[in-house]
Amino acid sequence: MYNTKYFIITGLFLIALLMAGCQHEKKILDIHEDENETISTRAQAGALLAVSYEITTYQVYHYDFDTLTELDLAYLNPSEEKQRVSMYLMPDGTVNMTIEELNFKQTINIPHETAPSDVPEIRKTEIIGNNMTFYDGNQSMIGSHFVEMQKQSDLADQIKELERRYGRQEMVRAFETMQGNLLASQMEDMIEKARITGNLTVYCDQLASIRTNLSEVRQGATGASVVIVDRNISRIVAMATYDEMENLTSRTFYGYEKKGAPVPNATRTETLVEVPSGAEVWQITSSKIEKYKIKLN
Repeated sequence: MYNTKYFIITGLFLIALLMAGCQHEKKILDIHEDENETISTRAQAGALLAVSYEITTYQVYHYDFDTLTELDLAYLNPSEEKQRVSMYLMPDGTVNMTIEELNFKQTINIPHETAPSDVPEIRKTEIIGNNMTFYDGNQSMIGSHFVEMQKQSDLADQIKELERRYGRQEMVRAFETMQGNLLASQMEDMIEKARITGNLTVYCDQLASIRTNLSEVRQGATGASVVIVDRNISRIVAMATYDEMENLTSRTFYGYEKKGAPVPNATRTETLVEVPSGAEVWQITSSKIEKYKIKLN
């Protein structure tokens, strides 16, 4: 199962957009046995903004051993995987992406019987619009299915407006180095908008906490998200989501190598997930981020 994530956050902090939120099962719904289609470059054609990075992910689980079945325990194999992720924000807000497996998933063996599988190993995934396509190690297409991807139209519009306001040179400097006054001003603008709308729940010299009802950003969604901004470094340092009963369902912490680091170099996400018996356990995902690149096209 991929834990490909999108952080639904406003402003220029695009790394948050790229790393959390959407989870989907790694399964093939439509196998193409006779086709030999190779991966195209459609995902990046005409992109407004391009971001890429390599991410090594370690996944473990926290649970009460006595409350789970043997099938549950088999489902909870710890794992480690490394991926190269490329994401492309299109002018209309569509987010296209490719995910390339840099090594096969390594799991810690836990004694249990596993039925043999003839499903091909997925080595690369391409998402264009709402279509997800899987490829094997030879770049041959092995399956595809529909996945609902939320557009980031507001973010795309903000980037285009900021380029008109500040000029391309300052925009390139802000995006490619995450320096200058532009990033800090956008963070403060986000805080001020939250204050006006009543979504600013905590505010002091160092921290600001912004709450957003998920129904405001996605039709039919329930619950809320909370983003914590460190004003001293103009960076998002934590994010949490709650269900409609105000129960915590996930939280993510972002670590920075140093104060001026443009993006996090490490994250820790804790998510409540359901196992086959119906019980809920905490899935803990720690990630190390390397070779981060961002380009304003």
